[in-house]
Amino acid sequence: MNFPTPQLNESISSLEGLVSVYGSFGVGKTTFALQTALKSAKIGNKVLYFYSKPNFPSQRLGSLLKVESTDFLDNINFLRITNFNELFTVIFNLEFLILNNLKEKHSSLNLIIIDSLTELYRIELNPYKKEKNFNLNYQLNQILATLYYFLETYGIEILVINELSRKSKDNIVFETQSGGKIVDFWINTSIKIERTDILNSRKIIIKKKYENEIIESLFELTKQGFE
Repeated sequence: MNFPTPQLNESISSLEGLVSVYGSFGVGKTTFALQTALKSAKIGNKVLYFYSKPNFPSQRLGSLLKVESTDFLDNINFLRITNFNELFTVIFNLEFLILNNLKEKHSSLNLIIIDSLTELYRIELNPYKKEKNFNLNYQLNQILATLYYFLETYGIEILVINELSRKSKDNIVFETQSGGKIVDFWINTSIKIERTDILNSRKIIIKKKYENEIIESLFELTKQGFE
């Protein structure tokens, strides 16, 4: 996976499993995802980018492309998802497209980005509808299981953008990514983006599931993305 900066690529030199990026609203998650998609497409990789926002992030994409040629944009397919069930259905049927591309010897898919995985999921959660919540959790688990299958079977890299969740334990509030135990089970590398006391400065915290080491670095978030 080609992350926004060389420093990040060095910090995450070896990747296993699914990768998530999470943080509070407006911290730069979509910018991070778009930069990753562009850098992957620029070297010829095919990218499928799902986005759940009502409007396509065209202005942000335009800012990132100001210093770039746009010839490689044909390598990215953007697909808007309007509800969580639609995301579940599309991911569940995506293998047909993958197999068809392989059969027809078209360029294979290299990277799938979902921006955002749990935004629509959280909108539909309802504390008074346990059956619906059970179904949403089932769908979330199946989406991540299917994405993991794509990674293991076809070598497709997976980047999911996630929302920030605050939880309390022993009267202590802590921040984690949304999706609870389901996301914790499937995600191997998590990347948290935090604001700092300096405007446009961001702290990126990298944690791998099976390693004790936590990597922290500071980056500047400009109109041209993370630097």
